[in-house]
This record gives sequence, structure tokens and C-alpha cells, in this order.
Amino acid sequence: MQAAHDDHHDANTAVDRANDHADDPANDEEIKEWHLHVYWHIQPSYHGSSSVSATEQLAIDFRNRILALNESGYFVAVPLKTVNREPRGPHPIGSYEVWVPAEHFARVYGWFVLNRPKELKVLLHPLTRHELLDHTERAVYLGGPAALPLKLDELGDVLDHVPLQYPELGLGYSAPPRQS
Repeated sequence: MQAAHDDHHDANTAVDRANDHADDPANDEEIKEWHLHVYWHIQPSYHGSSSVSATEQLAIDFRNRILALNESGYFVAVPLKTVNREPRGPHPIGSYEVWVPAEHFARVYGWFVLNRPKELKVLLHPLTRHELLDHTERAVYLGGPAALPLKLDELGDVLDHVPLQYPELGLGYSAPPRQS
């Protein structure tokens, strides 16, 4: 029972630590977290069918591989629980998001480059307070030219703070400050 309490305490400590320096101006000088948005084209459903297209199934299988590698400790790449089967926010087609702390970026990026099914496109961008810049000038695509227009009016120009994701892991913006 003590281990569960310690884990909860550690998660709370990481969240507190992340909140303490989330608005630190130094966060504009270093990228500590990344998003990879995996995209597939949505097939129209006919007569209320909830069937999954072959491309969407490929995307789900790819997500499951990411989850398995994350759970095995190969890397830290956390797919958000939500799988968007319709446009959501600035993302105009089916998608899901994968969060990656900078500490694991090279391994995750290399794995995506080598293992991404050709039918899937991936938008890769840093996660900073500059949401619009992150999704445009700072973004790159895997799998072809940026022929996927994002709905940029869904994004803010500069957020009040860096959006913290998975602070309980103590990585990225939630990591303890570096000692000089």
C-alpha cells in the first residue's frame, strides 16, 4: 500500500514542480516536448455504418505498436486516449496525437521514420506557448508534402503558458530545473 501512496505523492510532486516553472521565460528558449499527429483519410460511412476503413485500422494498429513500445520502456511516446474519427480542432481529417518529451525525441522520431506505414501522414511539431507557430513554421510532415491544410483559426497565437501534458512523468517541461 505504501508504494501506491509513494507513486501518488511522486505524481503530485511532479505536477507541482511543472506548475512552478511552466511560465518560465526560459521555456521559450528550449523545446522540451513534442507532438506527433498521425493522420488518415476518413471514409464516409453509409447508412449509419460504424465500420472502420482499412487505413483507419492501419492507424489504430500503428498506435497499438506505439503503446506497446512505450509500455516496454523502449521509449516514452504517449498517445492521447482520444482517437479522432472526424475533424477536430485544427486537424481536418482522422487523427490521434502522440506526446513525446525531448529526452526521448531522437529514438521516437527515428522509429517513426523507419516504421510509419506509407498510408499515414504525420505532423510533427514542438509544444510551446506559441501554438500557431508550432503548427506552421515550426512543423514538419512525414510522408509527403504538407498538402494537409490545418484550420489555423482554431489555434491561439501565444498562450499564457506552455500546455503541460503528462506532468506526472517528470519529463519535458515537468522535469526538475537543471542545475547550473
